[in-house]
Amino acid sequence: MIRIIEHREDISPGEDVFELRVFKTRGGERHAYVVPIDMTLDHAMMEEISKPVARAFLDALTLCERAQIATLWIHDPLYLFPPQDWPVRTL
Repeated sequence: MIRIIEHREDISPGEDVFELRVFKTRGGERHAYVVPIDMTLDHAMMEEISKPVARAFLDALTLCERAQIATLWIHDPLYLFPPQDWPVRTL
């Protein structure tokens, strides 16, 4: 089971975490990409590796499972992807 958090303060010291960074593209679409916490990317790289936010969220959950990372941080400072918009995975 993946623990989903919305605030960086909820991360325990030394905990392995993937971060789903949510942003708005230049065209106004909601996109996101997943990276290990604290990885730095420039804007061009962000747009290049990003996907529509719902797809990126589902892919992030799968990546967490495969990498055995128990926590996913939804980094969404502009509140573009509120919890009620998070898709539910079907197995």
